Amino acid sequence: MIDDISNVVVLGSGGTIGSLVGGLLAQQGIKVYFLSRSVEGARRGLQRAIAQARSEVISRNIVCGDYDSLFEDALKEADWIIECVSEDLAIKQKMYEMIDGHKRPEAIVSSVTSSLPLEILPKGRSDNFRKNFLSTHFYNPPGKMLACEITGQSETDPEVVDFMTDFLKRRLRRVVIPVKNVAGFAGNRIAFLLLNRITALAAVYGTEMMDYLIGPYTGRQMPPLATIDLVGLDIHKAIIESLYNNTKDEMHHSLVPPGYIDKMIQNGSLGNKTPDKGGFYKKLESGKFTFLDPATCEYAPAIEPHVGFVEKAKHLIHMGRYREAFETIKTATGREAEIVKDILCVYIVYSYSRVGEVTDDDSGIDGIDRVMSYGFNWASPSVIVSMLGGKEYVIKLLETKEFEIPDALRNADERKDRMLDAGKYFPAR
Repeated sequence: MIDDISNVVVLGSGGTIGSLVGGLLAQQGIKVYFLSRSVEGARRGLQRAIAQARSEVISRNIVCGDYDSLFEDALKEADWIIECVSEDLAIKQKMYEMIDGHKRPEAIVSSVTSSLPLEILPKGRSDNFRKNFLSTHFYNPPGKMLACEITGQSETDPEVVDFMTDFLKRRLRRVVIPVKNVAGFAGNRIAFLLLNRITALAAVYGTEMMDYLIGPYTGRQMPPLATIDLVGLDIHKAIIESLYNNTKDEMHHSLVPPGYIDKMIQNGSLGNKTPDKGGFYKKLESGKFTFLDPATCEYAPAIEPHVGFVEKAKHLIHMGRYREAFETIKTATGREAEIVKDILCVYIVYSYSRVGEVTDDDSGIDGIDRVMSYGFNWASPSVIVSMLGGKEYVIKLLETKEFEIPDALRNADERKDRMLDAGKYFPAR
């Protein structure tokens, strides 16, 4: 087993996450090979890494190449091989076959996927490959999102997981969250169910209204549909479909995307990666945004919704009066208020229900709290419980809405330190 990492190969470096993780490693003085299907793709990844670092100095530590010209030589040097290729099982397994034939015996191989089942990815590979294979799931953009979920599959050497956990904490300053080997791990399992429920509501109430109602004042730096634009509609759908196919729980029915998502993808409206086609948002030359109408998949000008309790809560957030803002939400009535309360309740219930399934029972809700905070910049489930007035109030609220109360919530300790960093979660805008 290796005792240090000096050389890294990033496969799929033309993509966002591969290039940015590779850039972080280069900033630490580690030699990184950026490999892609073409040298041009690898060079595009290099430019993205330079932009993240705001310095061209890291290019001294990055070597760009393609799979035909540099693959074998790079793998012979590599201590760690990071696989970031397309979210397609056949493509990944073909890449692993190539890696298995050239990598050093002690080299570690990790995938950044969380949507495909980790257990089946290294199927058919050598004992050595499977022993040194795990998942290191970074969040995008890694320069700002510090979370990294880590887990092995059934044949991974536990010492490899321990070594990588230490390396990620010590050298890359990641907030490492040990998770169980289940589809979606912790962060995507929870976030994408919630995001998908909001896409269904957008079909009824509209894009702009849903992002207005479930916006930053409810504890997320970026509104939910804008988040999907950042992720990409194609990636969003792939994650949802994988979760639907590989999980089964009390909210499984919420993992069916509304039909207009397919139409958006067919139209090439994938989000930020397709600025000319748009996503849920489309920016005009004037700098103003238009918003997707899910009924027609056409774009309409902003309606600038104005709902009394939302405006009051946003004002209180701006003043730093966070608990009063949530008191406003609690006491509000009407259709819009119930939508907000329902989404907050689903977030709490689904998160606490996954304790013991996506993270160990011993860590309680803390592991989920950390990945939602450091992976998505969302207020964690326990922070939302605190903001709403504490466990007892939340349990009564859930009971009135006929949710089953998770044992992890009933048994949770009340902690007064949950709100020490409230401004991080509830931006004043």
